Amino acid sequence: MEEGEKEYFPLFRGWPNLPIKRSVKKTLIIGERPERFTIYLSALAAFLGFRVLVADGANTFDPYLVARFARKENLPPPLLLKKISIARAFTCHQLATLIQERLEPLLNPETYALVVLLGPGTMFFDEDVPGAEAAFLFRQTLAKINKMAGEKVFFLLSQSRRGINQRRIFFLRELQQMADVVLQLKPAAEDEEIIFAKPPLILRRPWKVFEEFKKLAIGGDSPREEFPEERY
Repeated sequence: MEEGEKEYFPLFRGWPNLPIKRSVKKTLIIGERPERFTIYLSALAAFLGFRVLVADGANTFDPYLVARFARKENLPPPLLLKKISIARAFTCHQLATLIQERLEPLLNPETYALVVLLGPGTMFFDEDVPGAEAAFLFRQTLAKINKMAGEKVFFLLSQSRRGINQRRIFFLRELQQMADVVLQLKPAAEDEEIIFAKPPLILRRPWKVFEEFKKLAIGGDSPREEFPEERY
């Protein structure tokens, strides 16, 4: 693994002159449907040898996208999927427990790891949970993420703007403040584009990784095909 990848993770592969002065350990992707690109990057990380752990708080993990990535790289899909461990949460309390208690014991200090959080704020928008309790749990969770992000541990977070409770929009702002880099997916006239929201940056040439994702995401897989998930 090259020195640059140790600091920037393969997310920024192909941008050797990216003007970011500090290492990138926590990346947030936001937009209408950012989960698919996040899953694609998870597959890329697993392919490059990262230990990938997914905590799904929005029930959006799509194994078929990973399978399509595997076929593109001439790998059997189950082989790549076995390198991605998944746990799902259906309440904010379950997600907080996953992140605060169950993830860290799975991280090996000798192994590069990518922790993927799908919808880290989604369950906290639920008003069935009192605001003060949700805010306390959420901030505890962010503190744990900051603590775990280290030399060989990277975080990739994906938060959709769909259905956000506007009374709790501050959760999204706090996610953005915590992240080293924020990428925003924006629908264009005929295609989807990506911009740097933090730090502000205009892309002067296409990002190869994102262009490959868009090609791969077109179409679908056979619904008869089933892929077991690796759980933790």
